[in-house]
Amino acid sequence: MVTSRDSGARPQGRPGGRFGGRGRFQQRRKVCAFCADKNIIIDYKDTARLSRYISERAKIDPRRRSGTCARHQRALSEAIKQARIIALLPFVPEHIRKSGTSWMMSPSAPKAAEAAPEAKTENAAPVVAATTENPATA
Repeated sequence: MVTSRDSGARPQGRPGGRFGGRGRFQQRRKVCAFCADKNIIIDYKDTARLSRYISERAKIDPRRRSGTCARHQRALSEAIKQARIIALLPFVPEHIRKSGTSWMMSPSAPKAAEAAPEAKTENAAPVVAATTENPATA
């Protein structure tokens, strides 16, 4: 009986070789889009291009996901941060901006929400009536 050590058929280490598997799927190396096309400029004003490199949670995608090289990833992150500062891109995902969260509210806001709606209308009615009266007609 011949073992793999004797024949040298398979190198030691992870089974399945370099791409880990039985040949079902061979992973291709990602190529940096900015290195491939030298005419593309990373600019903070180009929000359509920058938004491709932001996840749905408004986080900057890592290199392993976006496929950019280290040099262009640094330029991308700087451009995204500049666009966020001048409000071209969001810091926070849209669903959180729309709904809001309890940590975004003021400390007195939950107490006001607990109060009965009748108490709010009773207190607000005299103030509204007093402000709508016109002293010239009275």
